[in-house]
Amino acid sequence: MKRLLLGAIVLISIVLGIGSYVFSKKASTPDAMLSFIKENPERASLHYIRNGEVAATSHSEQMMPLASAVKTVLAIEYAKQSAEGKMNPKESVPLKELEKYYLPNLDGGAHPAWRKSVEEGGVAKNGVVPLEEVAKGMIQYSSNANTEYLMEKLGRDRLEQVLAELELRHHESIYPFVSSLLLPYEIMSSDYLGLSEKEALPKVKEKMRSMSAEEWREHAWRIHEKLSKDKDGSYKKQAEIEKWYDSELDKMNSDRFPAATAKEYAELMQKINSRSYFSKEVQQYLHPVMEGIMQNPANQQWLLHAGKKGGSTAYILTDAMYATDKQGAKTELAVFFNDLQAKESDRLTAALNEFELLLLRDEKFRQKVIEELKQK
Repeated sequence: MKRLLLGAIVLISIVLGIGSYVFSKKASTPDAMLSFIKENPERASLHYIRNGEVAATSHSEQMMPLASAVKTVLAIEYAKQSAEGKMNPKESVPLKELEKYYLPNLDGGAHPAWRKSVEEGGVAKNGVVPLEEVAKGMIQYSSNANTEYLMEKLGRDRLEQVLAELELRHHESIYPFVSSLLLPYEIMSSDYLGLSEKEALPKVKEKMRSMSAEEWREHAWRIHEKLSKDKDGSYKKQAEIEKWYDSELDKMNSDRFPAATAKEYAELMQKINSRSYFSKEVQQYLHPVMEGIMQNPANQQWLLHAGKKGGSTAYILTDAMYATDKQGAKTELAVFFNDLQAKESDRLTAALNEFELLLLRDEKFRQKVIEELKQK
């Protein structure tokens, strides 16, 4: 489980392009990323909006799995319910409640990093945190445990309704994609109880491949309910996911992520960036959650506001971001990749910071992207 599912991109300084390169600079440059987008139309999509106009697109209406970028929708629904008084951002949430949904070593260290930050920063007091901090941890650290907890709080029905309200017409249904990791255990327990894991796993995989999207989601919701009641962690202990989870299951789960289009996610970023699409009450709760990058003093020097949410698996890399600089220029971007090889993923991840920074600040690079991808 070296490159595990749902390893999130958590780059608080991403708008400034601060990051290290895993490969050589030549192999990990924004130009190389642009070339990859052009040369891999079935595996890459981009939608770029500048000052209200579509500046460049590349296959931006094809459906692509979202990974953790989907958490933006949950953040919006959290803000909507908070504005309506249905949810209290100051509500105390015991950290142990979040742990029910935590699957160790399957989130790229996101949840432990968030816990460390709230505990060392004094945000967690007596083992509890405000609900708002749970939402921030979902976006700014990409904690999957926080995400599943918020799914429970927000309600399944609302996760369907908010997609329509946001005019995300091509967005697939949101479901507890962390809970779905335990689907093989459920099948083994119910259908192949007398077989060893080695004997049962091929049969389990065959059954999972034959499942419809609706069947998959229903199983995930049932497992989610079990996790919500798993106060002592016995269900997770019995599942022993570390014994049987492998790269084949990882790819299967990655392919089953809720999908949407880069076009719709760039437009979603545009809604947030407009400061007018949502009511002032909703914005009051949404912006602190989405705009963790504005905590960086260097970003405050040249940006009025900016926010983003990305995600990755071993095969997916997604990012959706927005920014308004102090000259009033507005940028919205969504760039999605799928079916990546390990080296491709590493190189694209290494180039992503600078690619976004140059679109924001470098007119020459901006024009190059516009010319090479405009309306394609």
